[in-house]
Amino acid sequence: MSAEAAVKAELVEGLRERLGRANIAILAEQKGLTVAQVTKLRRRMRELSGEYKIAKNTLARRAVGNTNYAPLSELLKGPTALVFGYEDPVAIAKEVVAYAALNSQQLTIRGAVLDGQLYRKEEVEQLAKLESKEQLRARLLGLLVAPAGRLVRLLNEPGAGLARALAARQESAPQGEGQGEG
Repeated sequence: MSAEAAVKAELVEGLRERLGRANIAILAEQKGLTVAQVTKLRRRMRELSGEYKIAKNTLARRAVGNTNYAPLSELLKGPTALVFGYEDPVAIAKEVVAYAALNSQQLTIRGAVLDGQLYRKEEVEQLAKLESKEQLRARLLGLLVAPAGRLVRLLNEPGAGLARALAARQESAPQGEGQGEG
């Protein structure tokens, strides 16, 4: 095996390893992004537990072949960037869609694969409008805690009502009446 073939095999294996860990892969066409823009995007992807990689189409086709990400191979044309998301797929989609909207001349989303299903550009944009995993967790926690809070208020109400009645009676009683006669 030549040195060049070994390097290509290593690149393909690196892409396969990333795909194996990823729960979403977004394919974008990159044209004219500056080094500073790519660096900023890569840094943001790392913050969201993701990666932004530039890949040759032939190597990317080899990497996605026989995986859940095989549907991406039909979209591999032109300058290609792959975004891998390892935790929250919605957060990654939101960030890439927002970045593409701000830099529409330099970055265009072609599609994504999530759970083995291909999503076209418009569907990726719809995915980005969903609530993130953290927002969903907060909402679920609120739903779970609400009945317990209502139960606590219900159990406290008789005592609180008695305390309010005694306080109201004491306020409305004439001054000399609350004191015992001995």
